[in-house]
Amino acid sequence: MVLQKDLSTVNVGSIQVKVAKKGQGEPLVFLHGAFAYQGWHPFLDRLAEQFTVYAPLQPGFSESNGVDQIDDVLELALYHIDLIEALGLERPNVVGHFIGGMTAAEMAAICPHSVGRLVLAAPTGIWVDDAPGVDLFATPANELKSVLFADPKSSVAVAAMPEPQSDEERGVQSLDRVRSLSTVGKFLWPIPDRGLKRRLGRIKSPTLIVMGENDQIVPASYADEFTNRIAGSRQQTIAGAGHMFILEQPDEFAGLVADFFSN
Repeated sequence: MVLQKDLSTVNVGSIQVKVAKKGQGEPLVFLHGAFAYQGWHPFLDRLAEQFTVYAPLQPGFSESNGVDQIDDVLELALYHIDLIEALGLERPNVVGHFIGGMTAAEMAAICPHSVGRLVLAAPTGIWVDDAPGVDLFATPANELKSVLFADPKSSVAVAAMPEPQSDEERGVQSLDRVRSLSTVGKFLWPIPDRGLKRRLGRIKSPTLIVMGENDQIVPASYADEFTNRIAGSRQQTIAGAGHMFILEQPDEFAGLVADFFSN
């Protein structure tokens, strides 16, 4: 059976959010990171074979508005808790990448009964002086691909961040990048630490931390910072992968998620 993707608009208070949905089975909510937030990616297709996947476009990304109504990380977490309620879901499993991982962790810490199991993929939200990672906000546009992908010349990297073919296309890409990084910066700049470390111990959800071995943004060593604070949590590193391992290794990542949520 070929599964079709549905796209709907959901009201969360006064904020309208577009939500892509596909699959069958238990609900799974995917919270995207700073990049690859547009389109439906192969790892989501793999997950949709076993779960009903909900992928909202977060406020402040692409044409999505409403980030001006969210002042801080607490309100960001509460917005997503309200989004789950607006979707009619009860304790869905949640997968979050980068800032989406931070948000998922905050949701589970603030309101433990709002989510089921968690997969935090290259989650941000904490800071380690000895391993700060590359400053995403100071990275020139022409170097981003090399920072995000283990192999910036791979077909996956090129497809995710294509070279502009015209000045107009370059302008569109630039505006979109500035807007998304401005949104992320609102909650992470200058240092991505808003006290999450102190709240991780409140998380009761079974949690898996997934890292890319060669992630330059969130070093793989950060997994220990999470697993040492979240009781019973586990960690997995995807060999040879960068920050965008969700795109670089879609089958391996989706397999880790599916196994963790199913067992």
